[in-house]
Amino acid sequence: MNTKKKLNNLLVLLVLIFSGCNNTGKQQQHSAEHGQHETAVYTCPMHPEVESPEPGTCPKCKMKLELKVNETTDQIVSPNKQVLSKQSTVKLSTPDETQTLKAQGYIDIDRTRNQSISARFGGRIEKLFVKYELQFVKKGDKILELYSPELNTFQEEHLFLLQSGKEKSLLEQSREKLRLLGITDVQISQLEKNKTFTQSINIYSPSDGYVLFNSEPQSNSYASNQTSMNSMSMNKKNNTDKNFGSSGSQIREGIYVNKGETLFSVNDLQNVWAIVSISSEFLSAMKSNSPVKITSELFPDKPLSGKIALTEQTFEDDEQRFVRVRIDVPNSKGELKINSLVTAEIPLSTKGSFQIPASAVYRTGLNSFVWVKTATTQNGTGIFQLRKVSTGSVTNGNTTIIIGLSANEEIAEHAGFLTDSETFLNEN
Repeated sequence: MNTKKKLNNLLVLLVLIFSGCNNTGKQQQHSAEHGQHETAVYTCPMHPEVESPEPGTCPKCKMKLELKVNETTDQIVSPNKQVLSKQSTVKLSTPDETQTLKAQGYIDIDRTRNQSISARFGGRIEKLFVKYELQFVKKGDKILELYSPELNTFQEEHLFLLQSGKEKSLLEQSREKLRLLGITDVQISQLEKNKTFTQSINIYSPSDGYVLFNSEPQSNSYASNQTSMNSMSMNKKNNTDKNFGSSGSQIREGIYVNKGETLFSVNDLQNVWAIVSISSEFLSAMKSNSPVKITSELFPDKPLSGKIALTEQTFEDDEQRFVRVRIDVPNSKGELKINSLVTAEIPLSTKGSFQIPASAVYRTGLNSFVWVKTATTQNGTGIFQLRKVSTGSVTNGNTTIIIGLSANEEIAEHAGFLTDSETFLNEN
C-alpha cells in the first residue's frame, strides 16, 4: 500500500516539473521576441545618423529606412549582398590638390592659321618654284606660274579699251577686274606700258610661313592612317587631318587646276595643336580652356604650356571608347615639329570627387568596386555593402573616385579581404 502511494506521488511530481519547464520556455521565447521588437531601430544607409523606431523614409534623401542589425539579427544578413567585418574603415576626403591625367599625343598643324590661295581662274601650272611640302617661304616669294587662256582674254580686252580711248570709268573697271583675278598693280602697269600681255601669271606667297599643298581634302571620304605613339599603334580616322610627314606634294608642273580650287596654303606654325587621346570616362572632369602642361620628346627638360581648345564629339576608337582632345600650344620660336610626340598633363575637376586608398578599390577588368559601411551591430561589427564606382587617376597610392560615393560615407580599407567570386556574381 505504501509502495502504491509513493508511485502516485512520483507521477504527480513529474507532471508538475514538465509543466513548469514548458511555461518557462514560452515565457523566455516571448521575452526574447518582445525585447527584439523593443530594440528594433531603422536607419538610412546613406545617413547613418538618422534613426527611427518605425519603418519609413529618410528625411534627408528620401531613401527607404533599413533595419539596423544587432546581435539577434546578424544571421539574417545575406553573404551575397552584405558582409559582416570588423575591418578598419576610411572616411571620404575631398582631394586637396588638383588631379592630373597624363595622355600621349603628337603635334599637328593649327589649320585656323592657314592662309589659303585658290585659283581665281582655270589653267595649267607651267612652273612650280616650291618643290616640297612644308618648305619655308617669305611674303612675296614666287610659288608657281599659271597659264590661263581665260586670263589672256581679259588682258586683251583691257588693252583694247586702253588703245581705243574709251571712257576712264570703263578702263578703271577693267583694271579692277584684273585685280580681282589676282594681277597686281605692278603687273597691270607693265601691261599698259608694254602693250603686250604675259602668257602666264605668277602666284606669290601672301605671308611668311610654310607651304602646304592641298591641305584641305577634295572629297568627304574618310582618310585612314596609323600613328605610332610610344610603341603603341592606334588607328586614326579623320576627315580634315592629313599626315604631312608621309605625303608628298599633290601639285606638280603640267597639271590643270579648276577655278576655285585651293592651290596651296601658308601656315606660320606660330601656334600648333597637340592631339591627345583620352578615355571617355574622364570627359565629365575636363573643362575647356583649362591650362595643360606639355612635354615634348624634342626637349623633355623644357615643359611648355597650352590650353584645351576642343574635345571632339566623336569616339576615335569605337571598341575602346577613346576621344580626341585638341590643345592649343604656342610655338613662337618654331621649336615644336609636326608629328613629334608629346605628353600632356590635363587637369581634372575634383568637384564632387573623393580620394581613397588604392587598396580600398577592387578592380575586375573594366569595373571598380568598393565596400561601403551601411550599419554597425551592437558588438561593433560593421556591415558592408558592395557598390560600383567610377575611378580617376591614382596619385601617391590614392585613387580618385569620380562617381559612386557621397560625403560622410565610410568604406572598407582593404576591399580584397571582403571579396570573393560569389559576391560579384550576385552584386546586382
